[in-house]
Amino acid sequence: MKDASVAIRRAMRLDYQTITDSGLVSILVTFLFPLLFPLIAFMVGTVDALALSLTLTVGYWLLSAAGLFVNTSSVQCGRLSALVPVTRSHQVVGRYLSAGVLGVVCLAEIIVQIGLLWLIDAVWLPLPWQDDPTPVLALPTGMVVGVAMAAFVAFVALEMPFYYAFEFTKASSWFWSAVFVVAGVFGVGIILIPDEVLHSMTESLAAMPGWIWGLIGIIGCSAAVAVSYAISRHIWLNKEL
Repeated sequence: MKDASVAIRRAMRLDYQTITDSGLVSILVTFLFPLLFPLIAFMVGTVDALALSLTLTVGYWLLSAAGLFVNTSSVQCGRLSALVPVTRSHQVVGRYLSAGVLGVVCLAEIIVQIGLLWLIDAVWLPLPWQDDPTPVLALPTGMVVGVAMAAFVAFVALEMPFYYAFEFTKASSWFWSAVFVVAGVFGVGIILIPDEVLHSMTESLAAMPGWIWGLIGIIGCSAAVAVSYAISRHIWLNKEL
């Protein structure tokens, strides 16, 4: 068990070096840049700014999680992955834990962003050109944060096997193409559903207690990560480097 934990820490240290190899200033910019997103509130109001901030922040850290594979998928670094004193299985565990650390950073920044938006609401807004905007604290922030983090976990779980299976550029293009296709099909499906049926479905879902949604989210995210890990591990163990 001790040897396994040491090996996993080594794998995570390699991932850390991948995202911090540009120097201290670059690291600070990388981690602090999303905290500027709430400034959008001065143009669109805090509620719209919250939606944009969450979308941009989740997307930002999804790209950072994908960036962990920049070196892994190249020929030379792929060979390095075969030479480092860490088994491939532990490399995969370390990579998923590294993505989890980025998820924690994402969550922390979302919480700070909500605090900044609350401060903007309390001190500066509404501005003269804004029509009595809804304050951000009027929203169910717990549910909003939960949905944002569930989206992060789901997308990380989806993208990991792609990056283990393909070269970085190809994996990126295939993964995001698949995302847009699925989103398009989902959007078309929503359009084709009769309004009465859609309204009835929406009311039924809204009537469900919050704890059920939380339980569904936890179970769904856990299942997604478990399946994703199993697929990624199988791919990496059988891939020729």
